[in-house]
Amino acid sequence: MKPITNIQKEIVSLSKKLKPITDPQKRYAYTHCFEPFARRKAKGIYTCSDCAHSWSEPLSYIPTHVTCPHCGRKLKVNTERKKRYKYEVYYTVITVVKCYQVLRHFVVFGDFRIGKPAQYSIKEVVQRWLSPKGVTYTFALRRNLSFYYDCWNYGSRMELRSCPNHFAYDIDAKYIYPKMKVTETLRRNGFQGETYDLSHHTVFKALLSDNKMESLLKCGQISLFRYFAVKNILSDDIWKALKIAIRHKYDFYDVALWCDYIKLLIHFHKDISNPHYVCPSNLRQEHHRLCRKKHEEAVRERLEEKKRESYLHEELYYEAKSKFFGLVISEGNIKIRVLESVQEFIEEGEFMEHCVFSNEYFKDENSLILSAMVDGVKAETIEVSLETMEVVQCFGKFNMNSPYHDDILRVMNNNISLIAKRMCG
Repeated sequence: MKPITNIQKEIVSLSKKLKPITDPQKRYAYTHCFEPFARRKAKGIYTCSDCAHSWSEPLSYIPTHVTCPHCGRKLKVNTERKKRYKYEVYYTVITVVKCYQVLRHFVVFGDFRIGKPAQYSIKEVVQRWLSPKGVTYTFALRRNLSFYYDCWNYGSRMELRSCPNHFAYDIDAKYIYPKMKVTETLRRNGFQGETYDLSHHTVFKALLSDNKMESLLKCGQISLFRYFAVKNILSDDIWKALKIAIRHKYDFYDVALWCDYIKLLIHFHKDISNPHYVCPSNLRQEHHRLCRKKHEEAVRERLEEKKRESYLHEELYYEAKSKFFGLVISEGNIKIRVLESVQEFIEEGEFMEHCVFSNEYFKDENSLILSAMVDGVKAETIEVSLETMEVVQCFGKFNMNSPYHDDILRVMNNNISLIAKRMCG
């Protein structure tokens, strides 16, 4: 990417003047990035993977570790027959250039051949430059097209990248050069060397870009700091509720759940400056209650939307089922009639409190819906299959059988031929 802004041009210029990795930094990487081992043969002959020295230890057991008598390194005993081992690990040097915090990520290569001294090399793959305001600029090698995000093209040049925050560049190296340099701004904002199981870049960016994160770190709210440093979003509403909860020494045992709960409070227009709401004694219970309430609200909204659109289906329903309109089956105090409009489906569903409308039974071409009344009061809703001429469903309120269920079902089955006649007619 060609630098465009003045700050990009400045960083490109500074990157070109950046000194190569020093010999002490290399020695630290070669010493600490790989666990040295001793290859043990069956006769008790050991070979150091680092200096290639061989010696014999006639022990009656196989030890876990031995010490090389030549280089003095403590070695883990390896009994494999493999003769060559190649490793690649990430290694990071943290430094300061002018006012920028710089993280230099290297790949350290270790080539171990049994009987030969170890061969080491190192290659810089990524530089992350953070401005005093926490904006990231990334220099990196090209990446090969692959399923793996860290397949670097080691023959390419370090260049300014157009996607500086791509996840492939957020390297959390296990091995960090201990003599790190950090800007005065980071020290002022509370950084004391600890990263709390986060990458250095994540911590640096959080502390430089948001003074709320600085406040969380300085007041010891580590769980909150870790959560919002990764999320990279701390809205004003959440921050308002956080301050109230921290002031009342609330235990944030599940930060993600608490944040979801606060968003639900905001949705229902609750006062998030009131500790009664933001510091619930049973967070899971309150969160579940509001989730259920929001779900019910969404169901009602969808139902209302369907009601508003129901007129669009009236003509289609009339064309499909008008041949059955006017059909009434009566016996004693039981009266069964066909639902003759989508509006009647709405009324039936609301009175019986079931899904005859919400599940859009009026769209089913192969079923006929009837309403059974006893003494003029709706008692059950009936679904008849127009393919098999059988009653598929017959339920009252809440999809439960009414006291008249057996009588209604008997009347319906005795007169189902009337529906067949309407179909033939």
